Amino acid sequence: MKGDILLQNIQVRGFVPATAGKNAKEDKKKIRNAVETKLGKNIGNVRERCKGKPLSVNVVFYLQKDTAHAKKDLDSLSNVLLDVLSEEMSSKESEPGLNIINDDSVIYRIVFEKKFVNSSEEEGLTFSIYEWAYS
Repeated sequence: MKGDILLQNIQVRGFVPATAGKNAKEDKKKIRNAVETKLGKNIGNVRERCKGKPLSVNVVFYLQKDTAHAKKDLDSLSNVLLDVLSEEMSSKESEPGLNIINDDSVIYRIVFEKKFVNSSEEEGLTFSIYEWAYS
């Protein structure tokens, strides 16, 4: 069951969501920068609101239909976003993440969805984070 909204409808569009490799590094930076820009000074507040709470994460990936990358699996697509939300985006390189979710063990529910779009400008992702409320 969803509880309080902690971060809602963060959209990052105009890029093909990556699953691994060089493109994943660039996509992580795009997502991080978009979230930092949208939240501005409020990012500290979001970090504090998420800290130590059980969380639910909803993600929609927008992929251009009839392309090879439209066949990407949701598990691989989700890793890039979860890396960005963590303290460090990569264990190999010291690239800071958003530090919104410091430990994946606090995620109790994840909903991933793929939606197909008509153009590359529409590709990207949207996500929301909720406090997970036990029923």
